[in-house]
Amino acid sequence: MRRKSPPRRLGLRVRRDEAGSNADGGRAYVEAAEGGNSGPRHIHLRQEERFLVHTGLLLVRRGRERLRVGAGKDVRIPPKVAHTFRAEEKSAFTVEFRPNLRVWKFFTDLFALPTGKRGNPRIGDLARLARAYPDEFLYLPYIPVAIQRALAAQLSKLRSPSR
Repeated sequence: MRRKSPPRRLGLRVRRDEAGSNADGGRAYVEAAEGGNSGPRHIHLRQEERFLVHTGLLLVRRGRERLRVGAGKDVRIPPKVAHTFRAEEKSAFTVEFRPNLRVWKFFTDLFALPTGKRGNPRIGDLARLARAYPDEFLYLPYIPVAIQRALAAQLSKLRSPSR
């Protein structure tokens, strides 16, 4: 079964923009409920991320900045800059990653991970994903990537409990 959207707890509905995606950049159309968000602050090692807001209002944290990005506006997040976003109201926007790398496959696999009682992926599964997608993974901004990768190598050996 192929999951097209992230879990509902993020408040997002995501559809790949096939026509707008190529080797240079990957695009997706996102519908966010009020409060919909990208989860904790993170960085992309090699990719610029851009939000183009069609309707609504996003509160974007980019580094130390807090930006309110409304309809008709866009914001770019350079590689290695800590960021996150939250929809202040029901919103629709396009998100673009440059270069494309394997971003759609990464997000498809991320959102397909089984989750525990609190809705979070199991640590071993997440670690295996980090190892499978080292350039696309969402790294924590204040822990050196080399340490996160070393931890992932060890944690990826953990097996999920049988159901």
